[in-house]
Amino acid sequence: MKFEGLKAIAVVDGVKGLLALCLALSVNVIAEQDLHQLAAKAMQNWPISPNNYYVNLLLTFVEKVTQQNHLLVITLCLMYSCFRFVIAYGLWHKLRWTEWFAFISGSLYIPFELYAIYQNPNLVNFSVLLFNFVVVAYLYWILKRGKRALAKTVK
Repeated sequence: MKFEGLKAIAVVDGVKGLLALCLALSVNVIAEQDLHQLAAKAMQNWPISPNNYYVNLLLTFVEKVTQQNHLLVITLCLMYSCFRFVIAYGLWHKLRWTEWFAFISGSLYIPFELYAIYQNPNLVNFSVLLFNFVVVAYLYWILKRGKRALAKTVK
């Protein structure tokens, strides 16, 4: 029952890895299609005016996406997915180095989440920050507690 929160964090990281893998597969599937036509067709079902600024911005962005960008997105998604699966495996099996890895990677998101709150303070941004802060604080507690336990066994 000791450190069972690590398994919960491992599941969350595994889900993140699975979502990144799904994104990579989705980008691979649509890579062969005309993205501008696909986006325009998808937006016909939305109750948004085709003259909307954001619709035009999205369509302009889609026009600029090239095959090389697809490969970059797929590669980054696969790398992120592998990274999350390794962390999930390590946390599940209580490997010390993955605890540090998870702590550092979770801490790196906090400044970006604070900036997102600064830009757009809403419940979702606050919730994401709070969730990440709880995970990072728990990992810090695990790392500190593990260090004390290691020091006791050495003495």
